[in-house]
Amino acid sequence: MPTQVDSSEAFDKESRRLNRRFPSLEAEIDRLTTQLEQDARPGVKLAGIGYEAYKVRLPNRSARRGKSGGFRVIYQEKSGRLVLLLLLYSKTERADIPNDVIIRVIEEFG
Repeated sequence: MPTQVDSSEAFDKESRRLNRRFPSLEAEIDRLTTQLEQDARPGVKLAGIGYEAYKVRLPNRSARRGKSGGFRVIYQEKSGRLVLLLLLYSKTERADIPNDVIIRVIEEFG
C-alpha cells in the first residue's frame, strides 16, 4: 500500500503563488510526491523540532537555478503511511523558516 501524501493550506497557497511565477514547480512537487508515495524520504531531518520533519531542496528549472537557488519543502512523516507537505518557499525570497513556525504549522495541521 503506497504512502498517502497530503498538504497543508499554507503549502497549497504558497504553491499556487509560486507556480504562477515558476511553472516548473508543479512538476518538481509531482516528482517529490511520487518519491514520498514510494516510501522514500528525501532531504534532511530537521533537528530541534520534536517531530519527524524533513527539509528537501527542489531545483527551480523555470529560473534556471539548481537546488541551491531553488525551492524548499518542509514535510512531516505522520506515520509510515501518511506524509504531510507543510511548507514551501523559494530560497531566493527567504533564507529559512524558524523552527517555531514549522512547529506551529505541524500542530495546526496535525
